[in-house]
Amino acid sequence: MAAGKLGGEALASTKAMRIHGKWYDMRGFDHPGGPIMLSLGQGRDATALFEVHHPFTSRPKLEAILAKYETKEPCRLLDERDTGEEFEWPEVEQKDGGARTEAPISDFAFEVRQKVRAYFQAEAKRRGVSLLAATKATPARWLELGILFAIFVATLPGCFRGDLLALVAMSITYWVLGVNLLHDGSHFGLAQDWRINALGTYWGWYFSSPLEWYHQHVIGHHVYANIPNKDPDLYHNASMERHTKTLRWRPMHAHQAFTWAPIWIIGTYAMSFIKPVQMFLTGEYNRSLKMMELSPSRVTIHWAGRVITWLLCYALPFVIFPTWKAFLFATLPVTITSVSFMLSSQVNHLTPANVDQYDSDFYKHQVMTSHTIAHNSYATFLFTGGLNYQIEHHLFPTVNHCHHRHIQPIVKAVCDKYSVPYNYTPTLYGAFRKYLDHLVELGVKPQAAQKAE
Repeated sequence: MAAGKLGGEALASTKAMRIHGKWYDMRGFDHPGGPIMLSLGQGRDATALFEVHHPFTSRPKLEAILAKYETKEPCRLLDERDTGEEFEWPEVEQKDGGARTEAPISDFAFEVRQKVRAYFQAEAKRRGVSLLAATKATPARWLELGILFAIFVATLPGCFRGDLLALVAMSITYWVLGVNLLHDGSHFGLAQDWRINALGTYWGWYFSSPLEWYHQHVIGHHVYANIPNKDPDLYHNASMERHTKTLRWRPMHAHQAFTWAPIWIIGTYAMSFIKPVQMFLTGEYNRSLKMMELSPSRVTIHWAGRVITWLLCYALPFVIFPTWKAFLFATLPVTITSVSFMLSSQVNHLTPANVDQYDSDFYKHQVMTSHTIAHNSYATFLFTGGLNYQIEHHLFPTVNHCHHRHIQPIVKAVCDKYSVPYNYTPTLYGAFRKYLDHLVELGVKPQAAQKAE
């Protein structure tokens, strides 16, 4: 779509993306990640998003593709505050003025990417697949997901009969399957086919719609982890919880070491009901991220999907069962999902060692603000969908979580070599205790904290 005209002057387009200071209109490119991946960067400074999504692709190939789509047409950002200045990208010498042969990243980032790439090259050779295919879900991973799906389906007849034990079993298996399916799908980590990845994101009917999740998680949190005014996850319940010292203290924050429990119970209720409405009314997600531009038909489809989801999840039980039982069937699944999600996610970044940390090196920043937990526990891996490997996930988000247990020693060794703090806790309970310590620390009124010092 060419830039329109307004008063005889060109109207700058928001359909291009800015990468390392240049504008690229990629709409004519048949991206292997599909149109969804391209839409995430439109109207934004997509430098970090671009780099972290292409860790293993040949740099000359990337540069050649970008060169074809560079545009000199008037372009603008959805949000002028989206400068991309949070991170520095060191220039790499270009031979004879030709295309860049290496990514503009630090020695730390270069080494960790090269060593993880070498691991996947060996895996690709062993399995007889391409390098890209080697980073996605393995046959064993698909079998694992298939077993979880079969267990989930087996609980459904009992649910429709009104069996409460079946309801509990369905709720738990929904979460375990969902977190292992939806999350990797949203990061294009299930398969090479973008349609399979997109389909996986629709498992979130008790959780979040794909549109809101892409905004909150992929565009916002994964690029700007724990950066004030940039990471939406710092502001989900700002009136009740204080997760950064830059947020003004309120009296309610003094109780956050205790109020976390009800917040955990209602967490995904808010993500399912309140956040979609809030985002469309304000044009932003949690005051941190501008909403992408959508066509009228896309808006209609989105809201039709939301309404159908709400009717099936929360109204249908009242058609099938008596009121008391309908209430249980409408609330228990989303409550179990909410508590499970909060336990699997909050401990990954909200600890005293992770909050209010910053480094201008994008890759070091991801490590410093993340937290890996219980890397030897299969139960923790399955329950959290691999979110316990948060450091590895933030460095390589498009890699399926089934590989993180194998690349974890590689990542830690490189972190140790470059003295990058690698935050680790051996148990999920220990990580939860650190989360509580964080709540206590930031719940103290700043003046009181200064007097105590």
